[in-house]
Amino acid sequence: MRLPDRFIQTLKHIHKERAEEWLCNFGNQMALFEQKWGLSIHEPFDLSFNFVAPATRKNREEVVVKAVLSDKEFRRELEVLKRMKGSGMVKLLEYDQDQGVMLLERLRPGYTLAEVEDEEEAARIASHIMKSLWVTASHHSDIETVMDRENSLKRIARQHTHGFGPISSELICTALKVFKQLNREIQEPYLLHGDLHHYNILKNGHSWMAIDPKGLIGDREYDVIQYLLNNLPETNQKEIIEKRIHIFVEELDLVKERVLLRGFSHAVLSTCWTVEDGNFNEKFFGTIEIFQELCRQSGLEVI
Repeated sequence: MRLPDRFIQTLKHIHKERAEEWLCNFGNQMALFEQKWGLSIHEPFDLSFNFVAPATRKNREEVVVKAVLSDKEFRRELEVLKRMKGSGMVKLLEYDQDQGVMLLERLRPGYTLAEVEDEEEAARIASHIMKSLWVTASHHSDIETVMDRENSLKRIARQHTHGFGPISSELICTALKVFKQLNREIQEPYLLHGDLHHYNILKNGHSWMAIDPKGLIGDREYDVIQYLLNNLPETNQKEIIEKRIHIFVEELDLVKERVLLRGFSHAVLSTCWTVEDGNFNEKFFGTIEIFQELCRQSGLEVI
């Protein structure tokens, strides 16, 4: 099996020497898991940061093999999959924690929520998934928290005192202030998906299922933000975001003001991350101004 050049370059860029070793052993490792779990692994899906491919078991059951190079990310995803078992999450069938490989159910027909053109219908489907996934956070966990997100923005503010790319230092400092305020106010932290957007919700028979959890511990309002930032049209973005927020607040009993402030502060952080990665996301940057305007309309103070 030949891995795509772009995937190889991404792994080497992120994981350096460790990626070289992992790639050298990749073929043998997959052959061992074919034997261990009685599989035939097929050509992979479109790859980004992890190897994900369809496979067929000897009993003809269709499954998905996922190999994760980052041990930390693998353990976090594994914990989320186990904690959210039996809800709207894809089923974990087998795993090898030492090798960072897991076997998941294959979702059919498998198209994403992005293909649902009706905005209201899509947001209500997403709401149903979120409601089924969220569980009270465990006191003992290595999963990233919203405090880690705050510290990430704090590091960026410290390292870039005169602004970062198109983002002014004033904007970063305001977003950091909002992060601190919201994090202090959390009374009951939840285990969240951490990256729940249209492309991580797939059709499975007559229902929908979430895939690819990153894991995040924090307030429920934070977990809707990735959905708000993604799959936006070229025009009328503010109206679409407002409509989504209205549905989430109504369906999930969220605090609208917290959603708006989380949206603003995370849009700043996400844009900073894209600048750091060398892949500046202009759409994320544009949502900062949208959330600023929505905050002002609700009487919330942001620059």
